Amino acid sequence: MNNSKTGSALLVTVIFTSILGLIAIPTYLSLSRNTLTLANRTHYNAVAVNLAEGGIEYGVHTIRNTSVVRNAWSGWTTVDGDAYKKLPETDYVGNIHGELSVYVIGYDSDSPEVLSKATIHLGNQPPIEKYMYADVRSNSTRGLFAYGMLVKDYIHAEGGVEFDSWISDPDGDPNTPIQFYADHLSRDSVAIATVSTEDGAIRLGSSDVYGTAAVGSGSYRGLDVGWGGQVGPRDPHKWHWSDKEYLWAKDPPGWKVSTKTGALTTGFTASFEDISVGITTPRFDLTDPRARYRLPYTYEKEVSNGYSTWKENVYIDEETLGSPGQSSVLELQDLEVKAGATLRIEGDVTVYLPTEEVTSMKVIEGGEIELAPDATLTVYTAGDVDVTGAGLFSQVAPQQLQLWGTAPESQHFNFLNNGQFSGIIYAPKASVRVTGDSDIYGSIVANDVTMTGSGSFRYDESLADYIGHHSTPGPPEVNFLEELTGSERLPYVQKFEAVSL
Repeated sequence: MNNSKTGSALLVTVIFTSILGLIAIPTYLSLSRNTLTLANRTHYNAVAVNLAEGGIEYGVHTIRNTSVVRNAWSGWTTVDGDAYKKLPETDYVGNIHGELSVYVIGYDSDSPEVLSKATIHLGNQPPIEKYMYADVRSNSTRGLFAYGMLVKDYIHAEGGVEFDSWISDPDGDPNTPIQFYADHLSRDSVAIATVSTEDGAIRLGSSDVYGTAAVGSGSYRGLDVGWGGQVGPRDPHKWHWSDKEYLWAKDPPGWKVSTKTGALTTGFTASFEDISVGITTPRFDLTDPRARYRLPYTYEKEVSNGYSTWKENVYIDEETLGSPGQSSVLELQDLEVKAGATLRIEGDVTVYLPTEEVTSMKVIEGGEIELAPDATLTVYTAGDVDVTGAGLFSQVAPQQLQLWGTAPESQHFNFLNNGQFSGIIYAPKASVRVTGDSDIYGSIVANDVTMTGSGSFRYDESLADYIGHHSTPGPPEVNFLEELTGSERLPYVQKFEAVSL
């Protein structure tokens, strides 16, 4: 009897469990499948947003390249002032793929709009679509020296060069005394940049950049930093710990860059103006009769004692160009200040050195060009410049001493053997070389810059908005960015539908 009851109970249990399994397991599997599907769609929703943002970046990058890359819109379809393009598909795991289309409204205008449409195809599930919108505006006109050092090709520093900045005119009033560089005025705001997309376009070795670096490359490999070098704040407490630790394990080893504070920018673009003398001086009033201006020099002076007259050699090792409160313009074959000589500048002096493929300006070992406190010297040169020794150093604001390279092909600006320079250089065709303990104060725009030794580069932040007689618009920037949802996307969806994207 007991065995019969036990068997009946066991049979009922088996039947109940089977019925429960038939009901619960499919329900559980369905719930699990739905949860997995929901998680999958949630994941690819985020993927679609990232893909759409990538489309915006692609459109903005093309707009920025318009001024520096020939045929930047090659591969796009352009019609009625708009441009559109469908990019190659992106494949994901599990037979999932994404499509990306970009549409630029007014691509050749000052205020283009960038649209992107990202579609993720999930096999047998409905596709996910995301639309992004960006309003792009050109920067307001800015000076050519918004960066401390800006080049077309490369910046190479060897031997422990120090890059930093200071502000010579903190109150913005040119009538008040300027501040000369001093350690207690140094700041971590120097910016060095290249439009080159080559790996190692900025190569620093063990040099320190207390500020930021920007490279044209789309990856961090555009910047090469060796052991002992860094890019980022001088104060280590301002760094994120991950930027400072495990340097031995990084690729490349020793790479110390404060990426978490934004010290490195990739995909950098900029435009370079060709400088002609006529921009500032449409007419030359040649005030000096000598085709070659060289110090020191000798000339014969007639001397008389009342009984006889004879000539004596007179040695000149100091001389002044210009007059206080007046403007002077000189066109010369060359300008040279040799050892032991001093050329003093008064008033506003412009020197034009049009001869190409020669060294048209020299300041040699102990020779010096001094500026009066309120004087300016502007040099337009198609030839090379060599500065050695004391060089062109005066306690004046860098914008008071300007070197403009006008060579149609190439030229060289050399600051050698502890040469000093306080001023600005704009020479986009020039190779600038700095050696020894030479110190540069101001700003440089060039084709390439090489610094070797233990010198320094000190950027004057007062030049950031300096326009003078030459100016250029900054690269376009995204003024407004949003994901388009609901009814706000309808007029933009029609743009894509009209061209079957």
